[in-house]
Amino acid sequence: MRHPSCTTRGLVFGGMLLWLGTLPAMAQSTGDDGWLTRPTLTGDWGGTRSSLQDDGITLRAHWATESAGNLSGGHEQTARYTQQLDAGADFDLDKLWGVPNAKIQFTVTERDGRSLSNDAIGNQFSVQELYGAGQNFRLAELNWQQDFHDHRIFMELGWSPVGDDFARLPAFCNFQNGIICGHANAMTTNSGAHNFPTAQWGGHVKWHATPDFYVSVGAYLNNPNAGNKDQGFNLSLKHHGVFVPVELGWSSGRGAGQLPGDLKFGVYYNTAGTPDVYTDINGQPAGLTGARFLQHNGRSGGYVIADRMVYREGADSSRGLTLGLMAGVGDKATARFRDFWVLGGHYQGTFPGRANDVISFMLASGRTNPRLTRYQRDRDSVAPGSVGIQTYESIAEIDYGARITPWLTLRPNLQYVFRPGGTGNIPDAFVIGLYTQVTF
Repeated sequence: MRHPSCTTRGLVFGGMLLWLGTLPAMAQSTGDDGWLTRPTLTGDWGGTRSSLQDDGITLRAHWATESAGNLSGGHEQTARYTQQLDAGADFDLDKLWGVPNAKIQFTVTERDGRSLSNDAIGNQFSVQELYGAGQNFRLAELNWQQDFHDHRIFMELGWSPVGDDFARLPAFCNFQNGIICGHANAMTTNSGAHNFPTAQWGGHVKWHATPDFYVSVGAYLNNPNAGNKDQGFNLSLKHHGVFVPVELGWSSGRGAGQLPGDLKFGVYYNTAGTPDVYTDINGQPAGLTGARFLQHNGRSGGYVIADRMVYREGADSSRGLTLGLMAGVGDKATARFRDFWVLGGHYQGTFPGRANDVISFMLASGRTNPRLTRYQRDRDSVAPGSVGIQTYESIAEIDYGARITPWLTLRPNLQYVFRPGGTGNIPDAFVIGLYTQVTF
């Protein structure tokens, strides 16, 4: 399937924004003048939005931006801007067709802008999480979701990003750096799976064996090119292997006055052929021989996730401190990152009268597979200076998320990139950034 042209993309989103832009006027004409306190910028559209939702159609749209500039470090000092517009709908199939506990999820996205990491810093974990996935107009979600057996079994089938459902630590989406947004970039790179807004055909089943314990198993067609610029609407079933994730999860502290927490363990296997990072087809060091890499029949890895609220200001208060961690490992034969970890947390309720503001902080690192480092050293010995020798790259970040209105969030942030590119040859970078989000 051919992807839409720039003209088509512009017409679609231009029309969408023009339509959204008329809605505040409609709301004002019907007496909805509390625009600073309502949950969305465009309000209830004179009752139309609520009416649609009552009929089973929930519409949604967001505009998010990320600006970043490196005050020091990297190859040069400059600034870059990127943005994402998403729009979609959830269709309640019980209300629409009489299918109980079922819905269809539909989302399209448009990304534009430039990457500070690519253009000026040269690091591996983007300082703008919204950059990537082809920077294009694409179908991000089109799937069927349904609950069974008194909501103990959940099923999703269709066109979905794997990262929406596995290895998620939702509180860690309060950061602008791409090393973590609910799921770790290093694990995505190792596994070959895709994260929002890049999707692939497949599905998963989650079974709540008890209210506090679940098992989730998925299978997705692996398409390594799905994130390319010309693949936004390529819904072909053509694939190279199958990606199979499995996750076990426990929750605790969900009772009144308790402190909630979660613990997750996961593993994955991708059946697609994957090259070794060190050995050639003859079992010799590829960096010295220059021969093709040995091909493996698949790749695997695992992860652990834990988060817990450790302090709450009151028994029923949302204000308090939550801490979390994620760590994982990729197989030594094929993984770009042998292991990674993320530590951090957030405090919600920063000052009197700011119960919804959040301060978030994290420290994270991805360690290059030592076998890949050996390959790079071998190549450098054959052709000095031809390749960088990578060991690890680390990130520190602190954000202040200010809920200016229920529909507007501003999140200024500071990032520090240790060993950009993992080589130690690029000066550490100090980055100042700003994330904004408008809910239409």
